[in-house]
Amino acid sequence: MIRKQYASKTEVDTDERTVTATITTSAVDRDGEVVLPSGINLDNYLKNPVVLWAHNSSETPIGKALWLKANTKRIAAKVQFPPVGVSQKADEVYELFKLGFLNAFSIGFIPTKSERPTSEEVRSRPAWAEASRIFHESELLEFSAVPVPANPQALATEVKSKGIKLSDELIEELGLDDEDTVHIPDVKPEEKTVEEVEEPEEKTVQLYVRTEPVIKTYPAVRTRPVNRLEVCRDELIECIKARVTGKE
Repeated sequence: MIRKQYASKTEVDTDERTVTATITTSAVDRDGEVVLPSGINLDNYLKNPVVLWAHNSSETPIGKALWLKANTKRIAAKVQFPPVGVSQKADEVYELFKLGFLNAFSIGFIPTKSERPTSEEVRSRPAWAEASRIFHESELLEFSAVPVPANPQALATEVKSKGIKLSDELIEELGLDDEDTVHIPDVKPEEKTVEEVEEPEEKTVQLYVRTEPVIKTYPAVRTRPVNRLEVCRDELIECIKARVTGKE
């Protein structure tokens, strides 16, 4: 089974507890491959249209597909989640979609016809020049909501602040227990505020203490101005004394 993930804008209906989203498109994916929506056989899937979490078939499904709509460009699906309280995992995943923290689905399929794009196909579809393989025909086995947060840091902040309550298992699956992903300081906001206030106050006190002695000494220096007449008189008396002494 091959899995292909796709993130798209989702529409949530809180009355129906449904999420409507595109689950695959005809665009070249990260693997350099194209899955043609029009070539996906949905018959067997529609006999049991369950929606899984992270392709885990050993767990209870988190929802069911009410319908699938396919054309040449995409496949859209409307997923209904069970009533509140039936499944903790389903409740958590639904809340994350509703709050906008999840927006990705992934299809699991078996290819029945695939080949490299021909030169004629590339000429008619230039985007296929980057593709290594085109899945012309395939069979859909299942599709899943996948643990790829649309905004992991924002979600981590909500979980850390208890704004969103998730099980330890789902936190691990979403990668929110990874220290490299969660960028939340351990210092509380009020503690940071105290530090920012105290530091300028200490600097202000130091500057005041250092400048006070300088300011006090300025008046003492400038209260005794020099009298130039007295200086000239004293120099004249010394000069006369020197001449008198010389004559004698």
